[in-house]
Amino acid sequence: MKAVVTGSEMKTIDTYTIQEIGIPSLVLMERAALSMAEHMKAVIGKEDPVLCVCGAGNNGGDGVAVARILFSQGYKTAIYMAGPPEKWTEETKKQIQIARNTGVPEYNELDLKHIRIVVDGLFGIGLSKNVRPPYDRMIDKINVWKKNHEQRKIWSVDIPSGLSSDTGQVLGCAVKADYTVTFGYMKCGMILYPGRELAGTCFVKDIGFSSAALEKNRPEGFLCNLQDLNDLPERRSDSNKGDYGKILVVAGSKNMSGAAYFSGYAAYAAGAGLVRILTPEANRIILQTQLPQAMISVWEEMTDEQLKSIILWADAVVIGPGIGTAEVTAERIRKILPLVKCPMVIDADGLNLLAKHREWYDFLGKDVIVTPHMGEMSRLTGKGIDELKADRARAAKAYAKEHGIVCVLKDSSTVVSDGTSVFYNQTGNHGMATGGSGDVLSGIIGAYTGSGVDSFRSAYMSAFLHGCAGDEAAKGFSARGMTSVEIIEGLIQVLKKTE
Repeated sequence: MKAVVTGSEMKTIDTYTIQEIGIPSLVLMERAALSMAEHMKAVIGKEDPVLCVCGAGNNGGDGVAVARILFSQGYKTAIYMAGPPEKWTEETKKQIQIARNTGVPEYNELDLKHIRIVVDGLFGIGLSKNVRPPYDRMIDKINVWKKNHEQRKIWSVDIPSGLSSDTGQVLGCAVKADYTVTFGYMKCGMILYPGRELAGTCFVKDIGFSSAALEKNRPEGFLCNLQDLNDLPERRSDSNKGDYGKILVVAGSKNMSGAAYFSGYAAYAAGAGLVRILTPEANRIILQTQLPQAMISVWEEMTDEQLKSIILWADAVVIGPGIGTAEVTAERIRKILPLVKCPMVIDADGLNLLAKHREWYDFLGKDVIVTPHMGEMSRLTGKGIDELKADRARAAKAYAKEHGIVCVLKDSSTVVSDGTSVFYNQTGNHGMATGGSGDVLSGIIGAYTGSGVDSFRSAYMSAFLHGCAGDEAAKGFSARGMTSVEIIEGLIQVLKKTE
């Protein structure tokens, strides 16, 4: 796992490194500029005119140092200082002095006519208010300069100027970068949309922040990578189907058998030993035909004792895919909730029913995972979708903390929280915006909670794996025409790589 930081968390780590560890700010700035220059040199040519547009803060100082380093190595670089001299930080003043001593050209105005590459060093991670004049006009000018000119490229220093490092929201206006070189750790705002799109291709560079600084100032956010899948539960040769989790999937309604199929099939594909689907009679033959390896139980034959028996049988329960919100369904779910003592995943219509029956929260234990998309989260919280999207991490964390559960807030940039930490997912693609995709995720989570993985870890690893499956499916099929069948095929291929 890797840390993800907000702007304030990064500033705390930076301050600790400078003041407590003793690494001077100018040393960190020089390392940052060197790392960015190295990335740029791999792409740009020495004949390409480069203009570093620099603000008054240390982000501008980084940009000045990039210009000077490239200039000293024969590149055609120049500097435009956007911030007034009276506001320059001490580090930026020093970098300007060095650049002038080196002979780096300076522009008196933002003239981009003959420029091929812009280095964006206007604002860094500390920006928290909307960009004001004249900087908004500068950003607009840079974006217009770049638009429809494939040969023109923008490189942002640490974060695109105008982008919130915490939420990924645009603060009035923001640079649309082709590349961003960020220092130390990935910033939350570069993972969350629209920030992920505005940041372009991102490179995270270690410039010497101490590991002690990270340990002393542990951020809330983190990422996964493919190697983390190696930590999934070990499978032994001397084992049987009962060792890998018995999953009860309460899913489906008349004319809605697909949700039950996708959730149940995904649970098997993720490694569950046994899957039982509890569904209406109308789905029995369909599911027995589509998924013969699953056990099928039907509501119409279910006595209270039988219901209790299959719930006690389960190691994890998934409730909600395709069940509808009819009153008879609500009564059935109301019967189930007090009986569940194992980990439980509530998805789809299970969440819509929960939004209508808030007294059900009294039945939810700590091993509950909810998986709302933005519409469902809006119904659960009473907040508008735009408000939720404005700070996804805060919304998920607050909801999880309030109810003592794990929240998987699904969106173009999914976040998972247990009320304390936040996982930011970078995997997945637009092809996963298809019917049944969420049902697949619920089955994966059910499989891992049922195999003994704790609820939070199961939730974030499943979200990561679900996105990996979608990315794998896009390679083999197409993102545009992807269906949930391909996502499960992708899941199988991704897991094959971990063996």
